[in-house]
Amino acid sequence: MTDIIVNFSHAAVVVFGALTLLWAISVAVKDASLIDIFWGFGFLIVGAVCLYLADVRTPYLWLLGSLPIIWGARLTAYLAKRNLGHGEDKRYVAMRKRAEKKGMSETAWRMRSLFTIFFGQGVLIMIVSAPVWVGMATGLQVNDIIDMMTLSGESSEALFDKSGVSLINDGTLFAVNIGLLAILGAILWLIGFLFEAVGDAQLAAFLKRNKDYDGPEEDKPLMNSGLWRYTRHPNYFGNACMWWGIWLIACQAPWGWTTIFAPIIMNLLLVKVSGKDLLERDMGKRKNYQRYIERTSGFFPMPPKDKSKVDV
Repeated sequence: MTDIIVNFSHAAVVVFGALTLLWAISVAVKDASLIDIFWGFGFLIVGAVCLYLADVRTPYLWLLGSLPIIWGARLTAYLAKRNLGHGEDKRYVAMRKRAEKKGMSETAWRMRSLFTIFFGQGVLIMIVSAPVWVGMATGLQVNDIIDMMTLSGESSEALFDKSGVSLINDGTLFAVNIGLLAILGAILWLIGFLFEAVGDAQLAAFLKRNKDYDGPEEDKPLMNSGLWRYTRHPNYFGNACMWWGIWLIACQAPWGWTTIFAPIIMNLLLVKVSGKDLLERDMGKRKNYQRYIERTSGFFPMPPKDKSKVDV
């Protein structure tokens, strides 16, 4: 429990410190939507801090800690390239205008955004990343019983034990090995990573091809090829797979299974809160998107109901 608290508290201090700095920058440039870019970077911080705190970085800890770092780095770079230089997102502009109608000044709204928007995202990052800071804390532990064993001459090399852990150094530490659950989780994470990365790349290329479109909104070209032919949200589906994969890896360690709330919350965010439903409330007003909904799975990839690919 002590190690779990240490991982959580140290990661939280760095995450909320970075959020405070980012908020100060957002106030200076008057752009609260900088917080969107930070989402993946926050998980990168958690993974990096937990790896830094590990007394011995075993293959299992490297696996669990590096996956959120890889995902966070890619997502942060993608969102920074897509969002920077385009001004404040319309969602935050609308929030600010609603506050101003209630008599709140822009300065007051910016101050409130630190707690409601920036720190709110920080709380979600720490909750969803629970498999990382719990799994990495319990994947390497001091064991007084093992301490009584004599393992002379082994130096820092690990000895494999039939119980599924490795004894390290003089036997005072035991480390979780990469087992079946970790392997399955890594495969699921890789599938999700490819879905998100390829889906984002396909969408970016599509938007670039159609950036000069100036016709009616209802006739605006719609992305419905590649992975987007099989699911309306390959990036959200991939994100969900990655966090279920990270949870499976955490289950290899003691008490990792207790963090099942983390991937469930991420799923809810992706489908019901800030992801799929929010996007489709706006996109659903277009007739061509309604036709797209009729033939394309909303989340899990499935063959389109209309077997022919229709470009609209």
